This record gives sequence, C-alpha cells and structure tokens, in this order.
Amino acid sequence: MDTRKITNVSLLTGISLFLMMTVRFPLFQPFLIYEPGDLPILMISFLYGPATGLSATLLLSILMALFTGLGGPFGAFMHFLATGILVGVAGHIYQKKHTLKGAIVGLIFGSVMMTAIMSLANYTLNPIFYGIPREAISKIMLPAIVPFNIVKGLINSGLTLLVYKKLADFLRERGLLHSSEKAEEV
Repeated sequence: MDTRKITNVSLLTGISLFLMMTVRFPLFQPFLIYEPGDLPILMISFLYGPATGLSATLLLSILMALFTGLGGPFGAFMHFLATGILVGVAGHIYQKKHTLKGAIVGLIFGSVMMTAIMSLANYTLNPIFYGIPREAISKIMLPAIVPFNIVKGLINSGLTLLVYKKLADFLRERGLLHSSEKAEEV
C-alpha cells in the first residue's frame, strides 16, 4: 500500500467508527440497532477492492469491540460477518464491472447475501453465545431479523450510491487518489 491508500483507508475506517458510535437507532426491535458505519467501508471496497474492504472491516470490528464494548468479542465477530459479506460481495462484483449497474448489482447481491447469512448466523450462534432459545429466534426471524438486515443493506447501499462518486472525485482532485484507481463509473 502506498501512503495515500493507507491514509484514505485509515480516515474512512475512523469515520466508520465515529458513525457507529454517534448515529444509532433501533429498527424493528430495540436490540437491532442501525448505524451507518458500513458506508465508509463500502467506499473502501469500491475504491481499493474487496480485500482492502475486508481488512478495514476486520480493523473496524476490533476497534468497535475495544472502544465501544458493543457486543464484546461476539458482537465484533457478528459485525465482521455481516459487514464483511456486504463489503466483500459488493466490492468483488464492482471490481469486475466498474459501472453504475455493476455497483447496483453488487450492492443488491451483497445485501441479499448479508441477510441470508446473518439469518443463519443469528439462528445458530445467538443460542450459543446469548443463551436465547432457538424457538425465540425463530419467532423474531421474519418480523425483525430478516427485515432489519434487508433495510440496513438497502440504506447503506443507497447512501453509497449517493456519496461514492463524489468522494472519489474529491480524493482525485486533491491528489489523494490516483487517477487510474477505480470510481470512474459510479
């Protein structure tokens, strides 16, 4: 990584942590908290590829557990899983097809995959780590967990589509992003 890339990734990861700590509200259930922290991480994945996006997700998950205590190690793992799937899938598809359509397809497919995997993860892991009976998880799966993940993915995807091109242009104009780096099409 060059200095510009390290600086941009670090700054966006810091913004993500700030957003996670300051913009929070419940959706569907009091314990399902939406926060827009995935937005800067999605931008990292679009700018520098899914591997860098996943690395930033891992760093953010660790920082989240250390500085906020939100969910402890299990919460950090679940965050890494959810955001990692969204960022990895969306970034991979966008890396293959650098167009607005590629970004939209990647974000939709990433949101769908995140919803599916997080439904399975909540069903299998919450009873182990939180002692919640699977029957209780099943009862809230369709009215809460599935819609939460769909809405979270769609909000973060929509925000990414609104902000990404402007951010890439801003970084490029200031010499903080090589002109050969991604972001031409979205």
